[in-house]
Amino acid sequence: MRLQQILSLLICLFASASATAGVEFSADVVQTIPQQGDMHGKIFVGKDRMRTEFKVNDQTMIQIFDTGQGTVYMLNAQNRSYMQRKAGPGDMLPGSGNLQADKPCAGMPDITCKKLGTEEVYGRSADKWEFENTTQAQSGKMLFWLDRERRIPVRQMLPDGSIIEMRLVGNEDINGRKAEKWEISMQRVGGQNRVSHQWFDPELDTNLREEQPGGYARELSNITIGAQPAELFTVPAGYKEISIPQDNGQGAGR
Repeated sequence: MRLQQILSLLICLFASASATAGVEFSADVVQTIPQQGDMHGKIFVGKDRMRTEFKVNDQTMIQIFDTGQGTVYMLNAQNRSYMQRKAGPGDMLPGSGNLQADKPCAGMPDITCKKLGTEEVYGRSADKWEFENTTQAQSGKMLFWLDRERRIPVRQMLPDGSIIEMRLVGNEDINGRKAEKWEISMQRVGGQNRVSHQWFDPELDTNLREEQPGGYARELSNITIGAQPAELFTVPAGYKEISIPQDNGQGAGR
């Protein structure tokens, strides 16, 4: 795993609305993509499993994430077919992204980490950790500060000196639910800055809203808390499995 991939993982750990939270729920999802408009869908969160449904080019595309089995299923309802692949770091679910307090690098291949102490970041107590890639071809170190309450990286320092910080800026109601508003700032060497926001629901352990530079946004609404039917997270009978296309002969594509 490249150090840049670790960075992407740590950023996404708190940003995923994708679930091993103790609370099961369903919700409507609206995702706004610049120059493409709004995409409407549904999300169903069960114990260790999640299902998303989106309409793409008049086709209903379904993904089922099973963290217990470490598998992702992609279903095409129109031709009753499906593909499956191994879950990766980008397939985070609510609650599954919270890093282990004693060893936050657990499960990251070729990565070691050591605790350097405890410091305050914007008034929040955080454990300071050093990550190191042990592969010779991709060696490098990165520092990050893990919030002791939320188990999220509230500050990261990349090998090139760039800094990413998360700051709690207040509390707001989002579609009738109480959420923490967090600001994420990225300061790159050379003066290129980027700021985004996300509204985190502590009970659901996921984001209710995300706003990124350039107009990208995602929001959950019509949230219903309750146990989800088991059949939502299995491939229906009669669906035919098809192979994932190869990527120029170099391996399975995603």
